[in-house]
Amino acid sequence: MKYIDKKIEEPRTGASASYHVVSGLQTEYTSGNTFVTISSYVSKDKKDEGKESLSINTFTIPGVPGWDVIPYEWALSELVKAQPDDFVPEAYMGYVNPYMFAGGKVKDAD
Repeated sequence: MKYIDKKIEEPRTGASASYHVVSGLQTEYTSGNTFVTISSYVSKDKKDEGKESLSINTFTIPGVPGWDVIPYEWALSELVKAQPDDFVPEAYMGYVNPYMFAGGKVKDAD
């Protein structure tokens, strides 16, 4: 299974997570949107030890994967795309930047 490798500070606790996996995926071909839930862990080792995720966030991706691709791999590749230059993040408690994984690397889990 693939994951996103990017060190991110969890805003509520200040702890760092670097292992981000798909924990849920819904593709709506009628509406043309994909909803992906990502669980973020301190590391793969900690997840494998049974530790809980630091955060769980759901993202809406405009678009849907083609029938010839693996949906969760497509979703990960969409989440690591660069943040557009004209994007302005919201500024309120609990806001989750949809580009928080921009610049991350999609890797294969061992």
